[in-house]
Amino acid sequence: MDSQVRSQERESATTESDMEVEVSENDVAGPPKQCNKEPHPPQQQDTTPQQHNTTPQQQETTPQQQDVTPQQQEATPKQQEATPQQQEATPQQQEVTSQQQVATPLAQEATPLSLETTPQQQSVFSPEWSSLSKEEVVDKVKGTIYGQAIGDAIGLATEFMTKKQAAKVYHNGLSGYKDIYQDGHRSRWATGDWTDDTDQGCVDRRDFAKRLHDWMEQGFPELGDYGGMGIGMTVHNTLTHQEFLKDPHKAAKDVWESSGCTLAANGAIMRTSILGLLEFNDLNKVIKNTLEICAVTHADPRCAASCVAMTTALALMLQGKHNPMKEKGNKALVAEALEYACGQLPQDKQHQEMDKHVKSSLKDLKLDESSSIGYTFKALGAGFYGLRKATDFRKTIMKLIMEGGDADSNGAVCGALMGCKLGFKALPQDLLQFKNRQWLDKRVDSFLALMGLL
Repeated sequence: MDSQVRSQERESATTESDMEVEVSENDVAGPPKQCNKEPHPPQQQDTTPQQHNTTPQQQETTPQQQDVTPQQQEATPKQQEATPQQQEATPQQQEVTSQQQVATPLAQEATPLSLETTPQQQSVFSPEWSSLSKEEVVDKVKGTIYGQAIGDAIGLATEFMTKKQAAKVYHNGLSGYKDIYQDGHRSRWATGDWTDDTDQGCVDRRDFAKRLHDWMEQGFPELGDYGGMGIGMTVHNTLTHQEFLKDPHKAAKDVWESSGCTLAANGAIMRTSILGLLEFNDLNKVIKNTLEICAVTHADPRCAASCVAMTTALALMLQGKHNPMKEKGNKALVAEALEYACGQLPQDKQHQEMDKHVKSSLKDLKLDESSSIGYTFKALGAGFYGLRKATDFRKTIMKLIMEGGDADSNGAVCGALMGCKLGFKALPQDLLQFKNRQWLDKRVDSFLALMGLL
């Protein structure tokens, strides 16, 4: 029944709304430029050029909300990776050879939310991995996965709104999924459903490129999907590149270079949290896995650095090396994660920009800034805001969501980091009742068993 409902509700789009809407198209990134010189000025890119989950009627539907989607094309159910006006595009990107495996190495007999490995590489939890108890590690692993799903699902409420518009729409408050405003954009998802951020995080890491391509074509059929919902421009252009299934890293690099090396979208960081959990005891493996999966669709070093910052922060929390609930431990955790992340950036000014975003207030992050709502450093900054400040999951996630912008992606990243910091037991019980909870429960149980935690 859930599968049918999910499919039917995703197929239905509302053409009327109580709000006035003005949707603008973005300029497409320009022709290829020389990427071996100084970075070129950022260019605006369009988002979600092709929707795989929309009916013909949906493709002509636009949410009727003034300035809700400054970067949204008409009838875009999800513009996950709108990253126009990128700052300081990088001329150099670590190149992954075509001989490298796309799937990251982890446990044999891997299940969804896992990676592939050989028997010799089997990853099974050992007490030496962490100063925390096994029960505490389980609490943080589950907190990460479910925290991301919550942040993604509730973030849909204000996705592509400005902060001012979000305050107007939810003037009576936003307490849960039932309060999510149903316009032409949001009505494409069933109440309490997560979006492509969590979908892509659930794609099996064995032969990740092919499975991600399959997800684009059919989604999760057991949930009633008929395609990957809300694919952003960077991921779409990479997945449809003629060389993608043969050499995805090359395809991603081609897409990046064809933009003048300006694309640094948040589509990689939004799905990367799971890579901080597997083999969390070995940061070298965490970083290797993170970079390989990121490079399947995103070639910009800023994307790689954002992903590494997130996964190393998660791994360090699972190791129990720093106590994120204490000010000193939290600062040490952020500093160490940034150190690993900066190793992916070839320019000092990029280090400074990332550091600024990670340590910014919500006001300074300007998450609803129309020219860069999908920028990877914005999502990273949103996530680390939660990591640095959160003592109450609900209060922090709602405060973040009401900033608008690419709120589901920002919520997914923030929810994962906060969930790891605070633990599964600290997550709001009502927000845990999102759609397809039982489906995710089974995957999480398989994942914990894979890690040797069940």
